[in-house]
Amino acid sequence: MSLSFKHRLWILLALAVVMAATRMSHFGTSALLPDASLAVFLLAGVMGLSAGCLGLLMAAAFGIDVVSAQTATEAGWCMTPAYFGLIPTYALLWGAGRWLARRHADFPAAMSVVLALGAVSAAFVVSNAFWYAWSGTLGDMGVVAYTQAVAKYFPPYLGSAMLYLVPAWLVFRLTHNRHIPAN
Repeated sequence: MSLSFKHRLWILLALAVVMAATRMSHFGTSALLPDASLAVFLLAGVMGLSAGCLGLLMAAAFGIDVVSAQTATEAGWCMTPAYFGLIPTYALLWGAGRWLARRHADFPAAMSVVLALGAVSAAFVVSNAFWYAWSGTLGDMGVVAYTQAVAKYFPPYLGSAMLYLVPAWLVFRLTHNRHIPAN
């Protein structure tokens, strides 16, 4: 997808605003939408935003978290050396989006969803591996116990991302006058 600088700038701004508006709660509450960050980074890749834009979105995420850490215990708790694991996590999502964008015409809807689910699943593994290795908060918890403890977060992690990715995919398909293949 080739977009003008102006269009890329608007997309970057829109993605940053969505991230800022939703980054206060991982899985959402009755008053807050779930965090859209995973979808934002995947969509940044799909929309063809550059590595520089990826860096700007990462900087925005960090800025939001620093501000949030001033008032939210949960956000402050996440500010450990493991936080740097978000760099490869978000880069993985962006890269998967770039790869998917180059091949979007090749895939029916179900395959696009499977690929997005795979990318978000890989992001879950990467971010949790960094947390396990570098957070310094787990004491002597073993890998198996940790894996069992975080497994309960996997469905809402996927669900939160899909909450944003599915409508975005539908809007893209409908606005680009492409036939949505039956599966």
